[in-house]
Amino acid sequence: MVNQMEDQKVVFFDIDGTLLHEGSYIPPSTISAIQALQANGVETFIATGRGPAMLSDIPERVGIDSLVCYNGQIVVHKGEIVYRNTLSKDALGRLTTHASSNDHTLVYLGQDRGGASRPNDAIVEQSLGELDMPIPSFEPNFHAEEDVYQTLLYCTPEDEHHYINAYREFDFIRWHPHAMDVINKGASKADGIRHFIETNGYRLENTYAFGDALNDLAMLQYVGTGIAMGNGRTEAKDVADFVTKSILEDGIEYGLKAMKLI
Repeated sequence: MVNQMEDQKVVFFDIDGTLLHEGSYIPPSTISAIQALQANGVETFIATGRGPAMLSDIPERVGIDSLVCYNGQIVVHKGEIVYRNTLSKDALGRLTTHASSNDHTLVYLGQDRGGASRPNDAIVEQSLGELDMPIPSFEPNFHAEEDVYQTLLYCTPEDEHHYINAYREFDFIRWHPHAMDVINKGASKADGIRHFIETNGYRLENTYAFGDALNDLAMLQYVGTGIAMGNGRTEAKDVADFVTKSILEDGIEYGLKAMKLI
C-alpha cells in the first residue's frame, strides 16, 4: 500500500522574529502567504519555544492549529496532543535549590500554565511582557506538583557557568540577556518534528522550516530545507539552506515563493 503522507509537504514556522515582529506585529504578507500555502495542500505547523498556553491569539491570527511547543517537548496535531516529554522532577528539584542559592528565578512551564519560584521578579515580568506572554504567579512547588515541559532560568551570561555543565539531564539555551530555556538533554524543536514525521510517514525531504534564533538551529539543520530569516542570528544563517528576506521585508512570502511552495 502506498503511504499517502510520503508526498505530503509540511512547513514549520518559528514565532518570535519569524512570524511575529517585536511581540505582536504579523505582516499581512505573512498571513496571506500561509493561506496560499494551505490552499496548495501544504501542512503547516508553528514550532516555538513557547507552550500551548503562552501563544496568545497567534495560532488564530495565522490560521495554524498544529504546534511543536516548548522546543519539541509537546506536539499538537490539529488540536490533539500527539507527543509529550516532561522534565525530571528530581533534577528540577536540584536545579530549584541551586538557583535559589544564587538568587536566580525559575519559571516552570506546564501544559496549560506556569509558575515562578520567586515572586515579583521585574526581569521576568519585563521579558515575558515583551512577548505578550502571561506573567506566572508565585508557585514555588509547581515543579513538584505539576508536569513541567520546560523551565526558564533567569541569570546573566556571567552567571550561567554555575549551571551549564552541572546537569547531565538538561540543555541550557539562551534566548534573552537575562534568561535561558532549560530543556531535556538533546531535545530541540527537531526532536518534536522528528517524532511527528516518523510516526506519520512523512519524507524528510518534503519538510521545510523557517527560523531566526539559537533555538532554531537544530530544526533548520534537521528538516529537508532550512530557511533562515534575513533578520536572524548569524548562527541561523550559517546552518540554513536558504536565507530569505527579513520579517519586515515580507520574508515569509519571499521564502515560500523561492521554494516554489506558493
